Amino acid sequence: MATLVVPGVQVETRFDVLPPLPASSGVVGIAAIVDRPPVPAALVGLSRAAEIPGSLGPGTVASAPEIVHALANGASEVLVAPVGGGGAASLVLRNAVSTDAVLLRARSVGTWANQVSVDVRTVTNAAGETVRVSLRVLRGGQVVEEFADLVVEPGSHQDLLDTINTRSLYLVALDPSLADALPAAGTYVLPADGTGVDVPRSGAAQTLLTLLPEPEVDPTGLTVEVLSPSADNVRVRVFRDGAQAEEFTRLTMNPDSANYLPAVILRESALVHVRQASSLAAPDRLPVAISPTPLTGGTSPSAADYQDAINLLATDPRISLVTASLEPTRTEAFVQVVHQALVAHAVAQADAGAPRIAFGSVTVAEQANLDRIRDHAAGVRNRRFVLVTPAGAAGAVIGAVARTGPSISPTFKPVPLFGIPPARYTDSELNRLLGPTHNALVVAERSGRGVIVLRGLDTSGDQISVTRVADACVREVKAIAENFIGQLNTADARTALRQQIVATFTRMERAGELVPSTDGTDPAFLVDVYSTQLDFAQGNVRIDIAVRPVRAIDFVYATIRVKN
Repeated sequence: MATLVVPGVQVETRFDVLPPLPASSGVVGIAAIVDRPPVPAALVGLSRAAEIPGSLGPGTVASAPEIVHALANGASEVLVAPVGGGGAASLVLRNAVSTDAVLLRARSVGTWANQVSVDVRTVTNAAGETVRVSLRVLRGGQVVEEFADLVVEPGSHQDLLDTINTRSLYLVALDPSLADALPAAGTYVLPADGTGVDVPRSGAAQTLLTLLPEPEVDPTGLTVEVLSPSADNVRVRVFRDGAQAEEFTRLTMNPDSANYLPAVILRESALVHVRQASSLAAPDRLPVAISPTPLTGGTSPSAADYQDAINLLATDPRISLVTASLEPTRTEAFVQVVHQALVAHAVAQADAGAPRIAFGSVTVAEQANLDRIRDHAAGVRNRRFVLVTPAGAAGAVIGAVARTGPSISPTFKPVPLFGIPPARYTDSELNRLLGPTHNALVVAERSGRGVIVLRGLDTSGDQISVTRVADACVREVKAIAENFIGQLNTADARTALRQQIVATFTRMERAGELVPSTDGTDPAFLVDVYSTQLDFAQGNVRIDIAVRPVRAIDFVYATIRVKN
């Protein structure tokens, strides 16, 4: 404070350190194969399943169902770390003269799409010529999509390519001869008669697109400039009498992209629209009938790709529950490697003051073999990892856990599985799965209660809710203490720090998250804030805390005396 020279009054205002808002709980992080990964890689936040197609692409619903399950079961927010690497599976449909007619390609990379198959049924006219086709998409032998009475006529509302590209969650459809071709750069003048102008593909004489004026738009003076410097940065500018009227940038010819050139022009341009060309004559465009035929050629990301995505989850300290969406085609060894990476991530983040619990499912092959489950559980044994059975249920369980408060145990709570059959084990088998040496979180059907979690345990045998409450204490203390960094190390500051921690833990005790001992002799928590003379010289303040998280009732023993 400056010293007064002229007599007067100078007042200085000092504000106390504000307590932080309560720490967030139930934010889920998922490493997953997505349809449209952001470039560069970054976490993508979702709060509703309806946001998935717009943020990560419609194919994400098929390649990462755990995201959908977590949001549907009540997770307030899911942060997705895209997994890079891998290649997309595909299938070529041939016409009556054995020429490639339609190329079907999985929206998301990975061998999961090798379990997807397609069958084609045809409708013929009196001359035996194919005039329409119906296409079904099957996954694991079950029909998941069906598109009836399609033709291959660019511009038609029943066009096969346009229908698949706009409605399918699994596939995109392309003309095999024009797949991913770029438009030739140039300036195209729309004829005054409204017939449109053809745009050839770059480096070839084939017509790729036809530019036409919008209905009721006078084409006189309309010109379109196309610049195609790269596959993901095509630029289109529309001019009226030499003056620029519209501009569209960063377009692509990939029909799975949100910036697909024909779709963007049709949706956003008020002056022109686009009609895609076909490389085949009209009689040869339709594919012949085939029985269910699988897609092939899909390749999956490596363990290093998953590790990179898991590392990305560390960038948001709000995450408290994590998992990885793994394809059902991956081997048991690969799944265990990724689960071990999740364990290491959870432990490291706990040490950094952003604790989290990892979830993972057994594989389909493991589910029916108790010894394999026990081996899997032993390989990832840690209080920060939960092994879920049945296979594929980790997303549903993590969403159900995220929906509830930290002190609420998932034991005997219902868990919708979205078509996944619950685990079926005998009581003898459950005795081997639920401790004391090996533990799994079993979701099974119980008469009168529905599909429930039998016991909410991590692989070390402790209750998940206990770890969650302890983690909430860590987050609260870290948030409070960070606000005091830079403050003077005085008795008043240390007292204020202690008071804020005590106030927070008192709130948690009143909420039932922290409890005293059952005999009432030991309090729910103890807090001590101090600084020794050496600590004072080094700028240190120490906080010693003891807390007792509430535990759920897992067993009830009743004694009944029958009196005469």
